Amino acid sequence: MNNDKRYMTPVTVPHEIEVKLRFDGLDAFARAGIALEIEIARHFEDNWLLDSPDCHLGERDAILRVRSAAGRGAITYKEKADGLAPASRFKKRIEIETAIEDPESAVAVFERLGYRRWFRYQKYRTVYRATLPDGSELHVMFDETPLGSFVELEGEEEVIARAVELLGVTPDEYVLESYLAIQAEHCRWRGKPLVDMIFGEDVDSRFGRHVEI
Repeated sequence: MNNDKRYMTPVTVPHEIEVKLRFDGLDAFARAGIALEIEIARHFEDNWLLDSPDCHLGERDAILRVRSAAGRGAITYKEKADGLAPASRFKKRIEIETAIEDPESAVAVFERLGYRRWFRYQKYRTVYRATLPDGSELHVMFDETPLGSFVELEGEEEVIARAVELLGVTPDEYVLESYLAIQAEHCRWRGKPLVDMIFGEDVDSRFGRHVEI
């Protein structure tokens, strides 16, 4: 089996700690003295969330996701961190993830088991290794989405805390919601029911890339 994980989030840990920031670009990192090195080049990602007809995952605030990126992908399960885990000022969840070769077939298997696709979201992602002035490291994901650009910091609690301080970001600027929650709020603001967070017809699903028109 090919275990190429070039298009996956580079680190999978039992507890994922992260925070999103609404940044249009990455200039703030250079000004903060945080060095960025590209780890995974810009690529298109297509994501499906699945649940049972009775929404048993949603009721426990858990998600099951199948991601497709450049013909490969991942199955990810996330849920709230258990009460025994140390509290976090950022977003902290239990995460179990495994790479897969055929995302469409994985979705088909889940559907045969009774799960259904109920939300889809897309983005372009570039993954960086960030080095702070003190030498500590974390991952920085720059996401271009249909609702604008976001920077996601992922790593150890204290390293993220030092990074946001260097960036001059205050807690009221943290985005702790998922892309699902962000899209749901956007739809409520527009007075519409929840719809998928996807690009328009100019996304060529055969190749997983954006077609300029």
